[in-house]
Amino acid sequence: MTLVPGSTPWLLRHEALLYWRERPKGLGSNTALVLFLVLLHLVGLLLAWTWSHASPLPDSAAPAALTSAALGLLFLMIARSLVRAVQVLYTRGDFDLLLGSPLPAHRFMAARGAVIAIAVTVEVGILIWPFANAFALFGHPAALKAYLLVPTLGLLATSVGLILTLLLFALCGPRRTRVIGQVLSAIIAIGFTVSLQIANMLNGPSKHGAFNQGVWGNTAFAIDDPMYAPARVWLAGNAVPLLLLLVMAALLALTIRQVGERFLTAAIASSGVTATRSRRPAITELRFAGTPRRVLIRKEIRLIVRDPWLLTQILQQCVAVLPLAVVAWSHSRNGLPLIWGTDIYLCGFLSSSLSWLTLVAEEVPELLATAPLARDQIVRAKLAAALWPIAPLALLPAVALFGSHPWFGICVSVCAAGAAVSCALLNVSEQAPAKREDFRARTRAKPLRGFIELGIVVSWSLLCWGLVWLGRAA
Repeated sequence: MTLVPGSTPWLLRHEALLYWRERPKGLGSNTALVLFLVLLHLVGLLLAWTWSHASPLPDSAAPAALTSAALGLLFLMIARSLVRAVQVLYTRGDFDLLLGSPLPAHRFMAARGAVIAIAVTVEVGILIWPFANAFALFGHPAALKAYLLVPTLGLLATSVGLILTLLLFALCGPRRTRVIGQVLSAIIAIGFTVSLQIANMLNGPSKHGAFNQGVWGNTAFAIDDPMYAPARVWLAGNAVPLLLLLVMAALLALTIRQVGERFLTAAIASSGVTATRSRRPAITELRFAGTPRRVLIRKEIRLIVRDPWLLTQILQQCVAVLPLAVVAWSHSRNGLPLIWGTDIYLCGFLSSSLSWLTLVAEEVPELLATAPLARDQIVRAKLAAALWPIAPLALLPAVALFGSHPWFGICVSVCAAGAAVSCALLNVSEQAPAKREDFRARTRAKPLRGFIELGIVVSWSLLCWGLVWLGRAA
């Protein structure tokens, strides 16, 4: 099929091709995607089989579960659409070329908005639809409504993401929008992780969770609560989900039509952003206080602090620990607050990120090779630069729990420090240098490294509980 150049389908195909080229490269990425989908289907089949053989849940369970899941997915999609909208503003840099072409502006804006919605929908749908297929095979055909729910939420999230991007641009200006947009997306992602635990939070530290039949009746929201009305309407029939999908598509089209011109203006302004001159007075003589090792440590820390984009990327990766923290928030074992155990995971992942930046993403290795320091001294200085910012976080449990659970706090702090050092040492053996721009994709080329880091952190966590048990036994 030959598409007419300049037509909307032609532009959609072009934008979709660019999106496809952004996928991870190497290690048989297509094969890895297929294996991942197969694995999700297997997990979904196991979950569906368990669900089919379990005792039936109360009538309030389905609306409450759908409300919590839909709200969580919406938060996640808004965060992703916000990031993609900011990327369209700052990384493409082709709006001046498109505006000089004979294409009407509303046409390529519609194509880009549609591809953002498609990308957000596909990224989330890959994680949801295999489970819907599995539940449908086990006699739950209503699960196939996920093929309408995910696109509906994707269209709504794209509209919200475009509007939020323009609001940030108007309030913060072109220079700060990229960084603040990254931070805001991380905050919204936090809302995603918290919303998935709404039911558990409402029921408190129940032994069997929110979906226990005896506990669910005491939930703060009854089945006829207005909060669950959209979920009940969605589950009632097939016409409403399809109608809502069409309404969200019309809303996105209206949003693009209304904000398209402003978005183009913002894109052109962002492409003209240049670095401002430093207002510091001229320094006639530069002096480096301290030993070469201290100078190198300060240099590494300063490079990280001066790069707000990297800081926001690190913040987004810390969000991955939040689901564990939310689950552990209202639970305890033998009187010990489990949430402090997440400090081990947080320190390990932060150390892995910071040590990668200091050890692997060195942009001037040939300059350091000429420094009056041996390679071992340089590596130790870089490790110190990566570990110093984590030291207060590792010591926090010992200080906070000194009055109530001193041995537990000491064990958590020691194991958090051990996890940080172990994950940092993994990057010492890395030989191939990388760029800081590849920070988010650093584990794609070596996925095994990510599993090794997770195994190290889990091992230190198990060691922590072993030490706590030994302390109680003594």
